[in-house]
Amino acid sequence: MRIVIFKFNHLGDNVVFVPAVQALRRLRPEWHITLLTTPNEAALYQGRWAPQEILVCPKREFDKSYRKPWVLARWILRVRHRRPDACLISFDQGTAAHLVAKLSGARVRIGGNLEHIRVKGSLTEEVPIPPDQRPITWHWRMAAALARALGAPEAWPEAVPPPDLSHLQGGRIPATGRPRVVVHAGSSRPLNQWSQAKFATVARALADECDLTWIEHGTSTGPAPEGTTPVRVTSLPEFIRAIDGADLFLGNNSGPMHLANVLGVPGVAVAGPSAIGWDPYWHRERWRSLRHPSLYCAPCERPSNMLLGCANRESPMACLAYWTPAMVEAACRELLARPREAPA
Repeated sequence: MRIVIFKFNHLGDNVVFVPAVQALRRLRPEWHITLLTTPNEAALYQGRWAPQEILVCPKREFDKSYRKPWVLARWILRVRHRRPDACLISFDQGTAAHLVAKLSGARVRIGGNLEHIRVKGSLTEEVPIPPDQRPITWHWRMAAALARALGAPEAWPEAVPPPDLSHLQGGRIPATGRPRVVVHAGSSRPLNQWSQAKFATVARALADECDLTWIEHGTSTGPAPEGTTPVRVTSLPEFIRAIDGADLFLGNNSGPMHLANVLGVPGVAVAGPSAIGWDPYWHRERWRSLRHPSLYCAPCERPSNMLLGCANRESPMACLAYWTPAMVEAACRELLARPREAPA
């Protein structure tokens, strides 16, 4: 049985997709899985339960390939060459993925649709968004539907396990006897980003009592404030080494937040407009997702609706502006005061 899976997206979106791919590999190791994903995120899928083949392409380049017929044609031929029996298309994939899947020759094509895809017949079975509105649950149900469609008799597990990222772990930052706090002040989307200056204020306030690791990544995290230890990361193993074993993670609702959640690190996330379905999924008792308690428009994002701008004209981005450094510091101190339990 040959399966092609489409998942071109950013870090957090891939972190919560890994359990579905690993579950299919565990269920039927003899199935040949080809995964199409983004270069920086491909390492998430390595390890014991890795797909037999991973093809990579930058998200924007693949998504826009439908505007360049010769590029799209190459992808169609590459996928058809693998003679897939089935395709799995994550709900966040665009027109190009649906076109390639439809023309792949696969008799089974299962996935989700964000309601903006206009490729008729691209899916033979569309899995609706689940009641809990969580992308993790949605991915899990798509993989279960694929297994059923291909005749796998084994029962699909109800609970979604954390992804196995042990192949990326190793070489934690040594403990010093003081609590270690990791701050990642960036986000792939500006609308989800609390002020870097406010993150720096919280970091400086905690630095007298804690070892502060300030992750420098790309252009969205800003320079490390005084009193913190800057750690520049350029790869997933470096990200995980910086986060693993920390006593607290502080950041936006972002990919690094999801990595910290998978690793069992307690955390505080300034959620802003992010859909509630993107809140930390595992070890929820160890997390505080900071959301405005009464804002009429929040959260304005939905898993099925890409957020393009703030709709609150009277008070733009009030969901993020509500949180002061003092409030976020208090949430951090509350979690740091709790006894630390080992991840299950």
